Amino acid sequence: MQAQITLVLFSVGPYRAALEASHVLAMTDHPTALRTAYAHSLLHEADTPLPPSCRWLTLRDVENADSEKNGTWQLGVSGDITLQQLPANTLYPLPNLLKHRRFSPALCGVTFEQQQLILLLDASKLSP
Repeated sequence: MQAQITLVLFSVGPYRAALEASHVLAMTDHPTALRTAYAHSLLHEADTPLPPSCRWLTLRDVENADSEKNGTWQLGVSGDITLQQLPANTLYPLPNLLKHRRFSPALCGVTFEQQQLILLLDASKLSP
C-alpha cells in the first residue's frame, strides 16, 4: 500500500502552495489569533497587494509552543482551499541549487496536481 500525505492547498499570488494538513488546526473567515500574517507577505520578496478576500488557517506556533495563550497563529490565504491526499512518492524535495536560492526557508519541495506546480511549505518554518 502506497503511503499518502494529506495536504491543505491554497493560493499565494499566482502560485498554488500546500502545507501538511496535520499542522492546520482550523480555518476561519476572520482572524482570531494574536499573531497573524498573510501568506503572500511571508513568501514573496516583492510588495504585492493584499488579496481581496482571504481565509485564515490556524497553525501551531512553533516559537511559542509552550505558551498556552500564544500556542497558535493564523495564516491568511486566498483562492480555493482544498484538502487533498497525494501519494508520498509524488512529493519531491528541492534540488540543491534551488534550495540555496529559494525565496523562503519554508519552501521545502514541489509536487504536481493535474500538471500544475504546487509549492510544498514546511509549516514549522513559517512564522509571522
